This record gives sequence, structure tokens and C-alpha cells, in this order.
Amino acid sequence: MLLNRFFIFLFLLLFISVKSYAQAIPCTTLGQNPETAFPVCGTAVFHMDTVPICGQRQVISLCTFGIQYTDKNPFWYKFTCFQSGKLAFFIKPTVLWEDYDWQIFDVTGKNPQDVYTDTSTFVVCSWSGVGGVTGACEDSGGVNLIECEGQFQNRFTRMPDLIAGHNYLLLVSHFEDTQFGYDLSFGGPGNTAVITDTIPPHMFTASRATCDGSKILVRLNKRMKCSSLMANGTDFRISPQPPGITITSAVGFGCTNAFDVMDSVLITFSAPLPLGNYNLIAQKIPSPGDNNTLTDLCNNEIPDGESIPFTVLSPAPVPFESLTNNKCSTDSVIISFPETIKCSSVAPNGSDFFITGTYPVNISNAAGLHCVNGLTNKIVLRFNSALLQPGNFQVVLRVGSDGNTLLSECDTPSVAGITIPFEVLPKPVPDFAFSDTVCLPDGSVTFANLSVISDGSENAFQYWWNFDDAISGGNNFSTLKSPTHIYTGTGPFNVNLRVTSNGGCVKDTTMLVNTIHPQPLVNFGISKKDICLGDAVYLTDSTNSMDGPTVQWNWELGDGRTRNTQNVLHIYSAPQTYTVSLSTQNSFGCKSETLSKFITVNPYPTADAGPDRVVLEGGNITINAAATGNELKYLWSPSQYLNNPGLLTPKCVDVKFDILYTLTVTGKGGCLVTDDMFVNVLKIPRIPNTFSPNNDRINDLWEIQYLDEYINQHTQVFTRAGQKVFECRGRYVAWDGRYKGKDLPMDTYYYVIEPGSGRDPVTGYVTIIR
Repeated sequence: MLLNRFFIFLFLLLFISVKSYAQAIPCTTLGQNPETAFPVCGTAVFHMDTVPICGQRQVISLCTFGIQYTDKNPFWYKFTCFQSGKLAFFIKPTVLWEDYDWQIFDVTGKNPQDVYTDTSTFVVCSWSGVGGVTGACEDSGGVNLIECEGQFQNRFTRMPDLIAGHNYLLLVSHFEDTQFGYDLSFGGPGNTAVITDTIPPHMFTASRATCDGSKILVRLNKRMKCSSLMANGTDFRISPQPPGITITSAVGFGCTNAFDVMDSVLITFSAPLPLGNYNLIAQKIPSPGDNNTLTDLCNNEIPDGESIPFTVLSPAPVPFESLTNNKCSTDSVIISFPETIKCSSVAPNGSDFFITGTYPVNISNAAGLHCVNGLTNKIVLRFNSALLQPGNFQVVLRVGSDGNTLLSECDTPSVAGITIPFEVLPKPVPDFAFSDTVCLPDGSVTFANLSVISDGSENAFQYWWNFDDAISGGNNFSTLKSPTHIYTGTGPFNVNLRVTSNGGCVKDTTMLVNTIHPQPLVNFGISKKDICLGDAVYLTDSTNSMDGPTVQWNWELGDGRTRNTQNVLHIYSAPQTYTVSLSTQNSFGCKSETLSKFITVNPYPTADAGPDRVVLEGGNITINAAATGNELKYLWSPSQYLNNPGLLTPKCVDVKFDILYTLTVTGKGGCLVTDDMFVNVLKIPRIPNTFSPNNDRINDLWEIQYLDEYINQHTQVFTRAGQKVFECRGRYVAWDGRYKGKDLPMDTYYYVIEPGSGRDPVTGYVTIIR
């Protein structure tokens, strides 16, 4: 049985090794790459019928040991956090014993491919090698944010803290190649994060998209499914309807695959619209594959018949719409416009703009972003230096050195003097303190967080601690404000604290922890461990203090007396064995373990030849004698059958007849005591003719008394037809009435017992009763 388990274990090791380093297979199915991830509706259950085999690209991991962590047979899911909080979710395999692994990445402002290279995207993971339901939930047993590979790792983690406005990717990796699927659901006990946009879907605005009025741009109030948009534009109509003008197409912005989402739609008409006021109306016209208006990720529709007005006028100036910047360290800003402007109208030296605010800011250059056909709806302004200090500012438009402000697609200049604000947020100042002295083996270090921020929003901080203690596995990291970490070594350790403010600004600091001191290694010598009553014993300290001198000794002499000197001279008043203990403390306050040794004050010896014994003829036994005293010598008589009559516990070898032995024990000084024991030699095994293997723990086995003493016995059992159903050689093991793992029927069976050691074979019948 043990051998079988060994081969199973070896197979698993080889299997894991091969799977971990298999060659990557490109994934072509939608949803199996980060950039084609499924958009998540947090109220829906995602059911995957099958999981195509592909992947094996190594993703980033904070696990510092074990196999590589890869997107094996993956599916990816993308979602946005709309309300900060803790996220619970569950992955339930269709075949419950199958092993699904997962990891969540924060890809806010990053390329989805960064999950393979950027460790800062890590949020939480479970790569447990245990099959079954997995996910993030404390009520299901989650404890840590990191569960690495292993057959005994927890399948569940504790719930990660999500940040409102951040974008996330969830990787679900199928370790087996069976292609069986799973169900993915979000929410559960303790979940407080909201990843579903609860705003009902609506059309937000509609405006002319071309100078001649042949196209309008519809902005949506939230992201909606590209797959819900009909390319022929039948999701919309206008009122009033100009004679002979119809909608010919509708194109969503950002739609490249079936899982993409859009926030704007470009509608094209068969001819330019005349100047005037119109209403754009959403409509539901049943057609193959589409019986809806536009829908959001949770399949909520824009109301059928919803209407928004728009006007086709002479071209108007293009105003500022929005501004984005890195609010923690701003070296540039990007200004967005509701309509396109000409890239050529942007003065390269940035003179179309100036900055007012908390402190002076100089613009170095400006340019249109992503100019297509000479048009853009975004401009980047770059500053001479990064704005590191917090403050509030405004971008002001003016006539630049090129003689104009900004020109629309229709050559209408934007109005000089328009402004748009931006801010630079304060950054956290990470700091912490820790104990001046910590002693092993309880190397418990409490880190007191001292991080601050100028706006006083410390309560909104998020923390990430790295204790530089790789051997502690998942405990090497913490998200607590002031955590405690238990070290098993003295270091030094470079402890890193990364603090994220409420505005998403990140800063870290590293401190050297070198205040952990080793535990003293206590030791002492004894002048003589075996002494006579009245002799003095000298105890000598030889402790290695490891770090700093020894300053305290705590002796316990075993007779109720204690001493606090480095060395001790002592005389015991009674004969016995005393336990002498010593513990020490060095100058750093680190205490040693307590070391105990024995000192024997010799009494007169005692002798116990042991209990009388029973042995089969030709069998062997070891005599279980006992004696106490000092410098003992032993002699057994007579010496017949004994392997060594001078041992306390000799062996009786090949005993033929009953015999009475006398043990003589001589102690120090010639003290002598004796004791007897009797060896009874048995002759014939006692063979029962029935037994009842019905698992009632009464007579369940065919136990043959005394046969187990015959080390060369050979027992065989046959059916009436002569089929052998049981065989035992060597040390007898009681038969359980089974053959090849199955219960034999109630019947009478023929046995042949060859005890060996000179005894004749025994034959007979045994009956199984059930």
C-alpha cells in the first residue's frame, strides 16, 4: 500500500512539473486573452460549458516558490468598481473535484498585456492545488490574499479591497485539460464592493458630427454592448423625418469584437440634414438576432421610444469638455473636446493656452493627440517640469502665436478666455516605527504606521507591506495599517511600506530592521553525573549568549533549591536522581530555553526480573527486567537459552522447556539483590474452527493463538473446490475472511498450517459464519 502511494505521489510531482512548463498554445477564442475579456455584469452567473485548451503564458505572481504560474486554459473577465469595498465571488466547477486557479489584476491606466510583466497589477490570487469550489470569501475559509500552489493550500482567499473607479481583470485558469466548464458568480457573505453600474441606460446627448449635417454623434450615459447595436441604424429614427432622408448606418466607438463596449454612436444619414431642430428616438424593431434597443452589460435596454433633441445649426465654436491628468504628479494634461478640432490649429509652442493657479506653471509645448485626417478631439499640454506640490489650477484659452485660438472642423474658432480646471493632489508620506529589541524564537515585530498626508485623509489610506521574509510565504505581505510579523531569523530585513491615498497617489519607503537578536544557547557542565550520597557536585555555566554578555542565571537544583550565580557548588541530602535546570538572559533581554540535565545520587540497587513469560517451543523472547542503582552489573542463572547472561534484558533463544531464571544485580560498593522470573514454553497452536467476519469487532478475524510466535510458519486456506483463498508466510497475520478484497461466502474451508521450527503441519476445517 505504501509503495502504491509513493508511485502516485511521484506521478503527481511529474505531472505538475510537466504541466507547469508546457509550451504556450495561442488562445483564439474570445474571452481567452486579456484584451478580449468578458465584460462582467455583477448580478449575473457566468456559465462556461467548455474550456478550450490553450494558454500557458506566465503571469506575474507574488508567490516566491513552487511552479510557474500561467494562464492555462484561461478565460478572462473585466469589470469596473463603482463603489469601494470588499469583493466576494465563487467559481464552481461543473465537475467538483477539478482544480480551477484564479488571480485578479488591477489594470487601471495600464495595457491588459501588463498582467504578464507588471507585478504592481497584482491584487489577490488562489493557485491552490486542491480541487473544488474556489473564490474569495472569509465565510468559506479565506484567510490570506495570497494562496500559492500546493496540494494542501486553501482554495479560498479573504476578500480583496476594490477601489471605486479602478478597472480589474479576473483570470480563471483551468489546471486540468478535461475542458469541463464552471459557473462564476459575484457577491456573497461580506461583499460590499459594487461592480455593476446601476444607472439605467439612456441616450445622453446628440450633436452634429460633420459640418454638412450628414452625421450626428450620439453620446450614451454609460458603456453599452456593441453587440446590441444594429449596423444599419434601425435602432434609431428621427423626428421630424425630412423627405427622402433616412438613417443608413450606426457605428459604435471602440467596437472591435463581440465583447466590446461603447459610449458613443456615429449615425450616418443618406443626405445632409437641413438646418433645424430634431429629435433622435430609440426604437425596437424585431429582426433576426436583434429585438432590443441598445443594452448595457446587464442587458438593461434604453427605453423604447426614448427621445433626445439635437439641432443642426451653422457651425459653432468648440468648447472645452473635460481634462485628465495624473493628479499625483502632473507633467502634462489632456484636454478633451465634445467635437473635433483641426490639429493644425494647435500652436506647437503651447501659446494657445496659459495656466493660472496656486503657483506658476509654464507650458513647454502642445499637440493634438491621435490626429486622424487632420482632426482630433484631444490636445496634450506639456509643462516645463512636473507639478509635484498640491494645488488648484485652470487652463485658459487665448489667441496663440499662430494668430488663432483652436479651429473646429468647420473652421470656427473657439472662444478665447474659456477655462477648464484641474488639480494636483497631495501625496502620502509613508513612515513607520518598530520595536528597538526583539528576541527569537518569538521574533514578533509590530510595525506602528506613522504615514501622513497634508489633507488629513489618512483614514482612507490603503497599505501594502513587504516584510522581506520570503520563507514566510503568503505571510510575507500585509494590507493592515499596523501589522505584526513573526520572523524566524535575525535578518537584517528591508521592510517596504507602500501607501496609496484616497486619490490613488502611491508612495513607498523602506527601512532596515536589524533589531532582532538570536536566542542564547544555554549549556552547562556537571563535574560528575553519578555521585554517592554526601558527595559535592560542581555545576559550570557554558552558555553561548549569541549577542551581548550573559547577565542573569536561573538555576533550579531539583531539590527545591535555586541559585543565581554563574557557577554552583552543591551537596544533595537524599539518594535519588535530580533534574538540574538552567535558563539565562543576555544584555538585550533575550532569554534562553530551559536546559535540564540529570544528577544521580546513588541509592542501593533494586532488581525486577520482570513478569513471568509464555513462549512457544523454539520461539524467542526478550526478558523485560528492570533495575535501579549505580554502576550496575547483571548475572542471570542458569544461562541456558540466554544469548548473554551479563545483560539486564537478554534474549531467550530457541527455548525448549520451562525454566526458572534468577537475576542478580550488583551495584556500586558491591550491593547485591536478586529476583526470579519463570518462562513457560507452549507447544501447540490453538486453532479455532469458526469465525464471523461481520465487522461487529467480535470474532471478526481467524486468530490462531500462539501461531504468531512461529516466525517461519506457512498457512494456507482452500475452498471445497481446492481454490486457495488465503495464504500467509512468516509472522502470522489473522485472516479477515476476504479474498482479493471481497468477502467470502459463509462456508467451510480447508486449511493447511505448517508452523515450522520442527513442528509437524496441521490440517483441518474452519467455518465462516456471517
